[in-house]
Amino acid sequence: MVFPRTILCLLLFLPLTIKADNQSRNFNFGIGYYSLQLYDEEWSYNSNRLNGVALSGLYAINDAFSVRGNYYDLNSGDFADTDASGYEILAYYGRGMATQGGKWYLGAGAFSEKWRDSLGEHKFNGLQLGGGFGYNWDRIALDLMLGLRDTGDYDQYLGRPGAEINTAGVLSILLSARF
Repeated sequence: MVFPRTILCLLLFLPLTIKADNQSRNFNFGIGYYSLQLYDEEWSYNSNRLNGVALSGLYAINDAFSVRGNYYDLNSGDFADTDASGYEILAYYGRGMATQGGKWYLGAGAFSEKWRDSLGEHKFNGLQLGGGFGYNWDRIALDLMLGLRDTGDYDQYLGRPGAEINTAGVLSILLSARF
């Protein structure tokens, strides 16, 4: 996986290139790694996973409230013949979202995605709880976000007889420019 190694290299050199300025920056636009993982009650050791890239935009209303939108394209993972794309919109409450320094946040929102496989297209929608933490430098931000999704639509399509999808989790690592 070349993408995570590239981010690690950038992070090692980041402190050398950033000039300190503690003014509030309310907009973030970034790119990162995105992973969706589904677990069912019978095969919890054998999860189903889709991985890919996400584009993200965030508006920090102030240091405690923000709204984030992510668009993601997932085309690799355990489902060999499945591609997926979608978006999510989340509102967060936390600390440090607009100013320089450490940050954390918790929130909720909604997602909508479309899967394409050999049987056609399938749409999934629902609610999502999420949270994360990270660090804001003057012009760059790094975020690690986790989410739990409503499994209803996934279970209708992907659930096997006698075993329902009981967990849908999201992991995302984003590197953003701050304005």
